[in-house]
Amino acid sequence: MRILLVEDDRELAGSLKSLLEEEGFRVRLALDGKRGLDLALTEDIDLILLDYLLPSMSGEEFLKKLREEGSKTPVLVVTVMSDVRDKVKLLSLGADDYITKPFNFQELLARIRAVLRRYRGLESSMVEIEGVVVNLSSREVFVEGKEVKLTAGEYALLEYLFMNRGRFVSREELLERALHSYDSLGNTVEVLVHRLRKKLGRDIIKSRRGFGYRVG
Repeated sequence: MRILLVEDDRELAGSLKSLLEEEGFRVRLALDGKRGLDLALTEDIDLILLDYLLPSMSGEEFLKKLREEGSKTPVLVVTVMSDVRDKVKLLSLGADDYITKPFNFQELLARIRAVLRRYRGLESSMVEIEGVVVNLSSREVFVEGKEVKLTAGEYALLEYLFMNRGRFVSREELLERALHSYDSLGNTVEVLVHRLRKKLGRDIIKSRRGFGYRVG
C-alpha cells in the first residue's frame, strides 16, 4: 500500500515515515502542499495523509484542488483544530477522516486501515472468504475458528488480495504494492502463494496465467 505523506515538519514527517514503513506501507513524502498535490495527481497512491497547516498551499486548498481534478484517493487529515464545525468543514471539503494532534500512532494506524477498508467497500475489519477469516485490524487469520500463524510476507500478500477481492492482481502489482518490504528470496510471490495454500487450503487463492492471483 502506498501512502503520500504531506507534512512540513521534517522531524515529525521522518518519524511517521519510518513508523509507517515498519508497518509495511510504502511512503512518499512531500514537505509542502504544492509538491504534495503534484504527487497526488501524478502517482499511484492508495491514501493521502495530509497535514492541514502547510506552507505554500493550505490543507483546505489542497483538498479543493484534489477533488476538482477528479481524484478519489482517500485523504486522512491531521489537524490541530478541535472545534466540531472545523471538522465538519474538513469532511465537506472531501476529507475521508481526520485525526487531531497530538495523536497516538496506533490510533493513526487504525484510522488509516479503516479508511482503506471503506474505500474498498469493506464495511467490517473482519473479512471472510471461503472459510478463511482475516481480521484487518489485528492482522490475525483464522480457518474454521482456529488461528493460523503467518509470516509478515504471507500476511502482506493475503491482506492485499483480500482488500482487492474479486479481481485478479498481477505478480508485478503484488511485488510493488504489497511485498516491497519483504523482497527477500524467500518471499517471492510464487513461494508465498504456495505456503498460503498449504496453510489455508489450496482453493483460497486462484491463479490464471497472464492475469495473476485473486481471492473471492
